[in-house]
This record gives sequence, structure tokens and C-alpha cells, in this order.
Amino acid sequence: MKPKNIIIALLLAVAAIIFFNNKEESSFWLFGEIRTSKLIILGVFYLLGVITGGILFRRKNKHPKEYGITNPVYQPPVMMEENPSSYNAMDELSDEDKEFLRND
Repeated sequence: MKPKNIIIALLLAVAAIIFFNNKEESSFWLFGEIRTSKLIILGVFYLLGVITGGILFRRKNKHPKEYGITNPVYQPPVMMEENPSSYNAMDELSDEDKEFLRND
């Protein structure tokens, strides 16, 4: 098992022990006095903490700050010919595209 799983299992076991050893009735104020089991009070606040922690510490997709070319060296696709070094990418362009690239 991974250490993270062991730690989570231990924390859940400790939480279960604490919950079930606090079963007596107690009063709780929530805009009025509520008499209920400590188990329910602790359980509700534990779940609220787990939900809040999940929302606050969730992993977000990080987008790169700058977008760029990942491979700056252009490598044309390999043609299945006898002599692959004779491939020229300019041969596949239209005359208008060739003229545009010559002006750069």
C-alpha cells in the first residue's frame, strides 16, 4: 500500500473511534438550542470539513502561460520514395502560397 492510503485509513479510523465514543446527548446552538447526539454533531461538521477541503484544495487544470511551438525544428513528413531526401515541402504549395512565403 502507498503511504498516502495508510495515512488516510488511519485518519478515518481515528475519526470513527472519536465519533462512536461521543454518543451522549448534548445541546447545540444553531439559531436556537438543539439537543442531539454528539455523534451527529461531530459527523455533520466532519462532512462539512471534508467537502470544504475538497472544494478548496482540488486540483485545477493549469494552462500554459505562453503558447508556443513545441518542436521549433520543422521536419517534413517522410515520403515513401526511393530517395526521401528529394522531398520538398514547397512542391505541395500553390503558386499564391509560394509567393506569400517569398515575401516574408
